[in-house]
Amino acid sequence: MKSAFWKVLLALTLCVVGFGFYRGWFNASSYRRETPTQQVGVSLTLDQDKLKEDAQRVREKATELRGKATDEAK
Repeated sequence: MKSAFWKVLLALTLCVVGFGFYRGWFNASSYRRETPTQQVGVSLTLDQDKLKEDAQRVREKATELRGKATDEAK
């Protein structure tokens, strides 16, 4: 039972991360340091403005749909 929970949680997390990259919420980049070890650095950035913009769109659409459903119920 616990194993299934963690598998579902992992799947949901991967979906959110994948969707976040698709929508431009996250950006990953790499760079190589000019050192004898030739280390590669990886950077992950979060675009909070894009995330807030998309969240606001979802709120507006949900409010619109709720209004339509209320009108149709009457």
